[in-house]
Amino acid sequence: MPYSFHSERVIARPVTEADTPEIEAVYAGNRELLLLLDRENEPSALAHRFVQHHNLPSRAVPSGLHNLILRETQAGDAIGLLSVYLGYPKPQIAYVGELFLHSSFQGVGLGREVYLRLEAMLRLGPMTRVRVGVGLKNWNALRFWIRLGFMQITGMSGDRCFGPDRHAFLELQKNL
Repeated sequence: MPYSFHSERVIARPVTEADTPEIEAVYAGNRELLLLLDRENEPSALAHRFVQHHNLPSRAVPSGLHNLILRETQAGDAIGLLSVYLGYPKPQIAYVGELFLHSSFQGVGLGREVYLRLEAMLRLGPMTRVRVGVGLKNWNALRFWIRLGFMQITGMSGDRCFGPDRHAFLELQKNL
């Protein structure tokens, strides 16, 4: 069963094909960040991958992936997206692959609200840990996840040399 939930200000529900333009707008609103994070940074390509559930981790099966669109509870406007994979890379781990808010909704606590609601749901099930990958050039995201308690480094990946077109990531973990 696909995940869905709501918090005080946000409704999260499974993404559908009809949500593609709104998902693309969320990515487009984060264009500068996307350029820092990865080689794939075209909003339309990312939106297609997200809606089609092609954003799977390596060696993962589609049944564990939950791609959600985030909407305001009052107006119903799309404000962001969330991708969580249950059981990756081990059965007791939930992996947050993406949490993006449209730039006009950042900085007001919505990302924190969404994550804390997701965490509350995960605590009810068999998951014992949550992991997230963070681009080293994304200082705001590093601060965000560390403030939420992601203090354990479980992996590093990326280019071996530093440069403007180079990318590196930390994988952070939190126990539930």
